Amino acid sequence: MHEVKAIAFGNKARFRAADSSEGCTSLAALLKFAGSRVLITATTDQGESAHGQSAHLSAYFFRDSGATPRLVTVKRNFADGNGSWGNAGDITAARFGSDDGMMVSGGMSQQGYSSHSMDFYAFRNGGIMSLGTVPVGWENGGAETDDSKVVTITGRVETGLPQPDRVRVTYTRSAASGDDQSSVAIWHSQAGKFVLEAGSLPQELVAGFDLAADVVARNGTPVAPTDAAPIPAAGGKPSGIWSINDTGMATPSPDVAEAVKGDPNYPPICKLVGKEVLPSLSVHAKTWFVTTSNRCDAGGGVGPVWIVSVPSAGKASVVFSGFRHAIRVESTLHGEFHDVFVNGDADNPDSGEMYSFDGTIYRKSGS
Repeated sequence: MHEVKAIAFGNKARFRAADSSEGCTSLAALLKFAGSRVLITATTDQGESAHGQSAHLSAYFFRDSGATPRLVTVKRNFADGNGSWGNAGDITAARFGSDDGMMVSGGMSQQGYSSHSMDFYAFRNGGIMSLGTVPVGWENGGAETDDSKVVTITGRVETGLPQPDRVRVTYTRSAASGDDQSSVAIWHSQAGKFVLEAGSLPQELVAGFDLAADVVARNGTPVAPTDAAPIPAAGGKPSGIWSINDTGMATPSPDVAEAVKGDPNYPPICKLVGKEVLPSLSVHAKTWFVTTSNRCDAGGGVGPVWIVSVPSAGKASVVFSGFRHAIRVESTLHGEFHDVFVNGDADNPDSGEMYSFDGTIYRKSGS
C-alpha cells in the first residue's frame, strides 16, 4: 500500500489512524485485480465522527505498468461508507460479470438490536456504479432478557454469479435451541437498488429491515440450479486480510462459539464476533475468523484471534489461537489449509510470522 499511497499523495503525506476522531483522511482499503489496483480512502470532516455518521469514500485507480503502478484516474467522494463514527466499513474486492468492483459491509446497533448490511459498487465504463444495498445480518441479543428468544442471523455473501449485477447470500439463522437453519437468496440490482430475485429470507430479517412489499412477495421463490452451483474463486485460492479492527462482524454460529469457548485464550467476559473466511482457508472445510468486540481491552493494537475450522461433518475446532492484530492469507498450502501471515503490530503490517498447518493446528513455520 505504501507504493500506491506515495504515488497518489507524495512521500510526505500523513494519514490518521482508522479509529482516530480527528477529521481528515484515512486509507480504507487497497483492492487488487488482474493488472490493476484501486486505493480507497475515507474522509471525515472534523466533528462529524458521530454515531450513524460514515466517511466519504474516494477511489484512486492504478494500472500495473512494469515495476511501478501508474495512477490512471481518481473518483473523489463517490459515495459514503457503510460504517459509523466516521468509519468507512469493511471494504473488499468483488466481481460483477466482466467488471471489477467492491463491497462495503457495516453494521449498527440501536435499542439492543443489531443489523448488518453490504453496499455493492461496480467499476464500469470509467466510473463507479452503485448497485445497491443488501441486508446480511441481524441480531436481537441486546434487546431480549430471555436468552431462549435470542436470534442471530448471519449472511455469507458471494459475487461472481453467471449473470452480472447479482449477489448470492446464504443466510444462517441461529437460535438458543441450537437448531441452525440456512437459506439462500439471489439479489439482483435494478436501477441502483437490489430486489429479491429468488430464494428465502428469515422472517426476522424481513421484519428487522422492514423490507419492501416486492421483496416479501418473492420470498420463497425457488433458486435456479445455475444460481445454486458453487462459484469458483478467482485463481482458485483465497485472498485478503482479516483484522481485529474489521467492521461488519457478527456473533459466530453456536458451533464456532463453542469451539472458541473451549480454548485457553478465551476471555469469558468478552463478546465473540467474527465472520466466515471466503473463500475458505481449507480445501474441504469452512473456516471462520473470530475475535472479540472492542478487542477485549487488550491494548497495544492486538486482541484475541482465532481461526476455526468447521467441517461438513463433526465438530468445529480451533486451528489457530493467539493475541494478534491481523491474519493475511497466503497462496501456499500445507495439508488442506493455506498458510497465513500473522501480524501482531497494528502500525507495521509487514511485521509478523508465517504459520502453516501441521495436520491439527497452525504452527509457526520452522518450529
